[in-house]
Amino acid sequence: MSVILTVSQINKYIASKIRGDMKLKSIAVKGEISNLNMNYSSGRYYFTLKDENSSLKAIMFSNSARNLRIDLKNGLSVMVLGNIDCYERDGIYQIVVTDIQPIGVGTVKESLDNLKSRLNEKGYFKSELKKKIPDKPKAIGVVTSSSGAALQDILNILERRYPICKVYVFPTLVQGSDAKDSITDALMQADAMNLDTIILARGGGSAEDLSVFNEEKVADAIFNVKTPIISAVGHETDFTIADLVADLRAATPSEAAERASDDISTYYSHINNINQRIKKALLNRISDSHMLLKYASDRILSSSPKKRLEIGDVKLRNTEQRLKICIDNIVSKYENRLNSSALLLDSYSPLKVLSRGYSLTLKDDKVITKTDDISVGDIIEIKFSESSLSAEVKEKTNNIWSDLK
Repeated sequence: MSVILTVSQINKYIASKIRGDMKLKSIAVKGEISNLNMNYSSGRYYFTLKDENSSLKAIMFSNSARNLRIDLKNGLSVMVLGNIDCYERDGIYQIVVTDIQPIGVGTVKESLDNLKSRLNEKGYFKSELKKKIPDKPKAIGVVTSSSGAALQDILNILERRYPICKVYVFPTLVQGSDAKDSITDALMQADAMNLDTIILARGGGSAEDLSVFNEEKVADAIFNVKTPIISAVGHETDFTIADLVADLRAATPSEAAERASDDISTYYSHINNINQRIKKALLNRISDSHMLLKYASDRILSSSPKKRLEIGDVKLRNTEQRLKICIDNIVSKYENRLNSSALLLDSYSPLKVLSRGYSLTLKDDKVITKTDDISVGDIIEIKFSESSLSAEVKEKTNNIWSDLK
C-alpha cells in the first residue's frame, strides 16, 4: 500500500518542484490582461493572462508595481516577466510578475470585436428583428446549469410572482470547451416545446467563465430560435454577445424572471375590482327591483277592495264629520235664534208685566179686557205677579181715566 499524504504535503511537494525548475525562473509570457484587480491596502495587482485557448493566474507585489510605467487595464495585450510559483494554500500555480511591457490591443478583444462586426452585418443586433416578450406566458423554458444558483433564483421568483405558469428546465453546461454545443442543443430542445419565452441564464463569473456566451455558435442558436429569448448572463456589469443577440437583456437571472413573468398580485387586484363592481351593480339592481316592487305593490294595494274600503271609510268619516259640523252649526244657529225669540217673548210675557205692578183679571179663567165682559155680582179672580185674590163686582164704571185727569 502506498504512503497516505495530506493535501498540504502534496501542495508543498509540487511547490518545491516548481520552484526548483530553473526553466520557470525569469521567464517572459505574453497574453491579454483580464479580471484585473488591485488591492489598495497592500498595493498588489491580481489579474489573469489569457490567449485564445488558456489562461494563467498572475500576481504583482507592491515593490514591483511601484516601478510600472503603464496603466494596467483589462484587454491590454502585454508581455510580463517573472517566476512561476505555487500558492500552496489553494494548490494553484501562478506567475509572480516583476515587470510588464505593453504589446498592443489584445488578440482576444480583437477577435471579439471582429465577431461583433460580422454578426452586426448579418443583422443579429437589429432592434426591429427582436421578438416581443409575452406579457402573460403560459410556459417558460429556462436554459442554465442545473446546479447553479441562477436556476434557483429564477424558479423562486417565478413561483412567487406567477405560479400559474409552467416552467421547463433545460440543463446545460455554462462554461468549458463543450459548453457551446450544450447550450445550442438545450436552446433547440426548448424551442421545439412551443414555449412562450426562453430564459438563457448564468450567474456571475470571470471573463473566461462567460466566454462561451461570446461564441458565434451560441449567437447563431439564439438568433435562429423562434421563441423569444431573454438573456441573463453574469451580473449587471457583464455584457456578452448573447445579450446583444437576445430579444431582451436582463442584468441578472432574477431580473430575467421578473421580465418574463407578470405579477399575479395585479390579477388579484383586478379580480377584486371586478368583484366590487359586480357587487355594486347587483346592489343597485336589487335596490331598483325593490323600488319597482314597492311601486307595483303600492299600485296593487291602492286598487284592492280592502284599500278601496279603507279609502271609502275615510271619505265616509270625513263626510260624517263635515255633516256633524254642519248640523251642529245649524242647531247652534237655531238655538241662538230660539234664545233670542224666547228673550223677546219673555219680555212681552204677562208675568213680566205683572212684575211691574200690573194685575190680570179673569172670569171663569178667561181674561177680562173690558167691562162689558162682566156684570155686577160676578165673582172675578185678580192675579198679581206672586199671588191672586177673588172679588165680587159691586159696580161698573165705564170711564176710569176721567178720574185720573
